[in-house]
Amino acid sequence: MDFSNEEINFFAELFKPNKKSHAYNSHVLTLQSSVPANIAHLLSSANLTLLAEVAHYQLWFPLDLKIDSAGIIKPILNAPEVIDTQGTLRSWRWSELNIKSQGFKIESISNTGMFLKPLRKGNHLNKSQHMEFILPNKQCISMEIEPVRQSTQGIAAKITQIHSGQEQLRAYLFEEHKRQHAKLYENGQLVEQLI
Repeated sequence: MDFSNEEINFFAELFKPNKKSHAYNSHVLTLQSSVPANIAHLLSSANLTLLAEVAHYQLWFPLDLKIDSAGIIKPILNAPEVIDTQGTLRSWRWSELNIKSQGFKIESISNTGMFLKPLRKGNHLNKSQHMEFILPNKQCISMEIEPVRQSTQGIAAKITQIHSGQEQLRAYLFEEHKRQHAKLYENGQLVEQLI
């Protein structure tokens, strides 16, 4: 392979000791505010989560990256799942509910499960069941639940699938957590510990 004089001079300048190459001086650094199409697809379908730790709670915020028509990335934070880290890690549960649905009273609910009390004696939950109900904030939730434990106090059930209202349930629980633990969220800021 033969090189032209220009190519030979370029390589000679590139490897000259203690002297900067002209190639470095002529290079321009650019910054793009838009995302290339092949990367945009990856970002828009990515499952990202931000973690905030407050006292003994973890707040897992789902992060969606939306890309507008100009190719600009817009991050969108959704309501977090609140995890209680005392003891074993588990979704924080709200228990001051007065929701009745399909022969049961929902005593408590989290993002992963609920505790039900039968409204009639002998009302059992023996297998997976579809349940629909309306939260106190008027949001409709539709889900599949499966019993985990049954006792004289009621039935513990895990949520196996949320058909509709997943974001609304997460937002409702987060709002109740903020209301119950207002000191953690003073002035819209997360406070390091309970006061």
